[in-house]
Parts: sequence; structure tokens; C-alpha cells
Amino acid sequence: MFVKAIVGRKGSGKTPIMLDQVESLAIDKDSNIVFIEYGKTVDRILPHSVRLIDITEYPVRGYGQLIAFLAGMNAKDYDISHIFIDSLLSIADDYDRDHLDDFLLSLEKFARRADVEVTVSISADRQDITEGSLRFLER
Repeated sequence: MFVKAIVGRKGSGKTPIMLDQVESLAIDKDSNIVFIEYGKTVDRILPHSVRLIDITEYPVRGYGQLIAFLAGMNAKDYDISHIFIDSLLSIADDYDRDHLDDFLLSLEKFARRADVEVTVSISADRQDITEGSLRFLER
């Protein structure tokens, strides 16, 4: 699976799950990991080998701009193996369920072409997510 989603209410532990995954992956010296966050919250927690991007430092708003940002990042650094996007809805500033579905499908196409695994965290109740988005839930 190229795209995985971690879904839960704000404060339910999504970021710690992602950080545990990052730590496990960072052990492999061949991993090239990017962690995208909204505001600086994990800068002192991540392993030094992980590239941290505070998306608020860039003019990225909306799902379309986020996909373009990821594509540009991948074009410059084509050997990225994993991308983690924390607080996806805050980054996109778009809470429309249909837009989220469309984004996840676009993200999956991007991830397949780029051969990169992407994990996103979504702050929402599972019942507020459509079936289209639920198929990306991490198992």
C-alpha cells in the first residue's frame, strides 16, 4: 500500500504513532524520510536523519498545492522513500470530505509514480470519513 491514513480525533495519539514509525524506518541507513508538519511541534523529537518540513514556512494551501509541493520536492530529491504528513486537514485548510477523497486518490497516483510510501494523519472521527477515504486506513 503506497498511501496509509491514521485517523482519529485531535489528541488521540496519531502523531506519536507516526513518530514511532519514523524511528523504526530511520534505523535503515538507506531510508530517505521526510516529515511534513503544520507548525513546529516535533523538531526536537525526530531523528537527525529525517528531513523535517514546517509547511507553514511555504505558501502551500489546499490539496492541489500540496500535491504540487510533494511533486516538486520529489523532483529535486528523487530517492525519497517515505513521506509523513501530520495534520493533513490543517495543512490543506479544506475539510470537505469529497475533496479529501479526491486528494487521497491523487496522492496514491503520485506515490505509485514516485515509488514512495506516504502516511498521513487526519484529525476526524472515523464515521465522518467517507468509504473512499477509509480504504486508506492503516491496518
